[in-house]
Amino acid sequence: MASQTVLIPVEFPDPDPLPSTFVEGLTDCRVILLGVYELDDDVSDDERQRRRIEANQVLYNIAADFVHRGELAEVELVVGEEVADAPTRVAEERGVDALLVPNPITTLGHVLVAVRDEKFAKPVVDFVCAMNQDVLLHTNLFHVAESEADVDAGEALLSEVTDRLVAEGFSRTGIDTEVAVSDDPAFAISQAAADNDIVVMGETQEPGFERVFGKTYDSIAERTELPIIVVRED
Repeated sequence: MASQTVLIPVEFPDPDPLPSTFVEGLTDCRVILLGVYELDDDVSDDERQRRRIEANQVLYNIAADFVHRGELAEVELVVGEEVADAPTRVAEERGVDALLVPNPITTLGHVLVAVRDEKFAKPVVDFVCAMNQDVLLHTNLFHVAESEADVDAGEALLSEVTDRLVAEGFSRTGIDTEVAVSDDPAFAISQAAADNDIVVMGETQEPGFERVFGKTYDSIAERTELPIIVVRED
């Protein structure tokens, strides 16, 4: 399986820490740490340079945690006004496989994997398979069906995903599946995410910035306060 690349935004001036279990969970991934530092134009050149240096020191210290565990990590820093769209823009430019929508991260033991359809099943499963199975204690596969008539198809989809994970070394007893019927996927996923540490799901269909940070992810992030790994379409 090809190595997965994940872009992790680090928001300055007060970045949230990345716990060791999260770092260890991405052992087989290539990591891009993207520093995002919003500064007004009226900040002096000297002050801007000082903050750049400090931010880069933080980024390289975080990168060292990944490298010490045998992972590949690189850093990039974006400084200026209106830099909120930097993660999506850099993700597009770098062609990464996944992008972290940041919320405070505590651990990485229980992951909710929202599988929307067959198109995104493969890239989402590819990313989950690249995560460290020694860190993942339990994997919850979740699908939102539009109606009761779609439940059987959803269950079949999750069964296929389960078989793929088991073939890649995951324990079948460590995988649960659930199909919910709802016309509000964001709400259903938010409800299912309770007692999980992180959500993994495919990107949405809106163009540009909204494709990754659209209403679905904003809603889930706000309702759950969980980090979300958005897996981009192949």
